[in-house]
Amino acid sequence: MSSLITRNLIDHGFKPVTLEDKPVIKGYFQKENSSFSDYSFSMLYAWSASGTVFFRQFGETLLIARAIRGKIDFLYPPLGASNIEEFQAAISGCAKILSDIGKKAGESKSGQRPGGFSFKILSMDENKIKWAENLIVENYKVETAEDLPDYIYEHQKLIDLSGKKYKNKRENINKFVRSYPNYTIEPICEENIGQILKFLSRWYVENKPERRIQISELFDINTVNFEKNYILESYQSRRILRNFRNLDIKGECIKLYSGIVGFIIGEQTSSETFTVLIEKVDNNFFGLSQLLFREFLVKNASCEFINTSDDSGMPGLKVLKESYQPLYMKKRYFLSFISC
Repeated sequence: MSSLITRNLIDHGFKPVTLEDKPVIKGYFQKENSSFSDYSFSMLYAWSASGTVFFRQFGETLLIARAIRGKIDFLYPPLGASNIEEFQAAISGCAKILSDIGKKAGESKSGQRPGGFSFKILSMDENKIKWAENLIVENYKVETAEDLPDYIYEHQKLIDLSGKKYKNKRENINKFVRSYPNYTIEPICEENIGQILKFLSRWYVENKPERRIQISELFDINTVNFEKNYILESYQSRRILRNFRNLDIKGECIKLYSGIVGFIIGEQTSSETFTVLIEKVDNNFFGLSQLLFREFLVKNASCEFINTSDDSGMPGLKVLKESYQPLYMKKRYFLSFISC
């Protein structure tokens, strides 16, 4: 059924996301100027494994859909809509396209009722949710739900780390510098990506979860857990590193004893926000993470706010992100369209 749905998406004007599509898609992201961490072409490209992410223009907007295991969802609301009318027209267009695809998929399977195709639109902020109020979509019931929020910080506070709340961060950095004075930090480039990939492989072996998950759980967007996040991050991080020079991202790695012990990658995702996309360090070196994080922001981020994405629903990651004193949590919503 998945291949049939993919063919139907292509028949409806969608095409798979490739590196060559970066200028077009980034142009729409820039028009949105969203501070969400997922409004990043680098992350979108990392998600687009094996031809699972597609896009097409709809009027003045851009639609980006993901097709996995016989199900289609939209990763973003219609991008580039300048008013509520364009926005609602594009959502109605999404519903019509997917109703037609669902009908064809149902008709192709013996004994299955045509239609009945449900989908979601992800990564909605407060303004887009307001635009979706009183939305009337034929043959669908529309429901709003809250998703994991992003952590937003004041850039300068993460650099200064002043005051009692950041005392432990400062002490950790100072302890690392005293213990390992011969460390070096350098930009990620073609010459060190191979070493970073080897470090990443070691990191994932050392942090491998005990529980194995099923494929169905891996691609279930309603499931959030450490095991799933481990597998997805492993693939996404490698994909970004292997295509580093073709993506508009910045990265630094830290070396100790002539070997890589950590790296960090980020991207400016709006005019005011820089987003940290990936950070992996050897946790055997106390204070390394805090040092690399701060130094990376000093050298690469020049805007007012820093976004470190969501916490993936993981308690330990939540505690870590909260310890940096976020300015606010940027709420993320999604719309569910359930066929009537």
